[in-house]
Amino acid sequence: MKKFILGIALLVVSFTNAQNTLIVDRNVFIDDSPSHVYTTFASAIAGASNGDTILIQPSSGSYGNITINKSVTVLGMGYAPELNNGESTTTGNIIVSASNVKISGINVVGTISAGNSVTDLLVEDNFISSGVYASSGGNADITFRGNVIRNLIVLNGTPTNSTNITITNNLIQNLAQNALKYFNDTTIFNNNVIIGDQAFSAYTLFFAPNNLVCQNNIWLFTSNAMTQVDQNGGNPIIHNNSLTYHYGTPTITALNGTGNLDNQNPFFANIPANNPYWAADNDYNLGASSAGNDAGTDGNDVGIYNGYYDFDMRGYPTELPYLSEMTISNNMVPGGSNLNVNLKANANKTN
Repeated sequence: MKKFILGIALLVVSFTNAQNTLIVDRNVFIDDSPSHVYTTFASAIAGASNGDTILIQPSSGSYGNITINKSVTVLGMGYAPELNNGESTTTGNIIVSASNVKISGINVVGTISAGNSVTDLLVEDNFISSGVYASSGGNADITFRGNVIRNLIVLNGTPTNSTNITITNNLIQNLAQNALKYFNDTTIFNNNVIIGDQAFSAYTLFFAPNNLVCQNNIWLFTSNAMTQVDQNGGNPIIHNNSLTYHYGTPTITALNGTGNLDNQNPFFANIPANNPYWAADNDYNLGASSAGNDAGTDGNDVGIYNGYYDFDMRGYPTELPYLSEMTISNNMVPGGSNLNVNLKANANKTN
């Protein structure tokens, strides 16, 4: 069994092209005798060099809080995989203290936060349960793309900090009060689907924006207490070519800007009635009758697929193939013998 599990890991590694690939696997049958295989993330990052890839295997439990203090790529196997008995690559909070880092394919039960002077960070294809932070001094050139983000997105309120933060093609839901904080004129906030679901009318979506222009977003409301894309303090936000819709009875206040589609049903290809929250089987492409088709500033659809971005509902990283079928032809084998396994994998998209 040890050889079998490691064999699958090595199959995946063959598709990566980093300087070195290290494997983290906390499963009980893992063979950690090879020098590139570790049972904890802390030991793997200690053994890694800048430019390496750290591949974290799915598990029935969490790898706990992790700190990324080297310029590496950290890949999970998706937050809602079709195989592995539904087991995902799960961590607690992720703290990034190095620049030139990529994080993808992880079920983050907590937050992702960038430390002081972290730049060139890409966070893509993750499920992040408690929010993301690029609020430390010197944060710049950070991208959050293709994620499911819950709770908060917090930047830095000082004008010289949190520059060139890109937040695109994300599904953003389960929002807290003042959920989108300190966005500024260098912030790109486009092509997202945002579910404004706060239950109290005193809550607001934006806190202290500074000359923000956002485009091609879809704003959805599920609570009758919320009737506008509003803000607490700051300068008025300009919205261009964005769509709003309420799944309840209120009418949404018209957006401030041009080309907007106020109070228009997006007619998603497939979501449950009046329930836009993420599920792996949902399809947020726009149906043929949607006013959002070809309505973006670039002539593409509004929402998370704008720009032909291939939003992945299961969080498969772009770099890796994913297993679609696994058949074991000899379930009972003597000790020391080999299992006969047939695997099928699909190539993943390249964004």
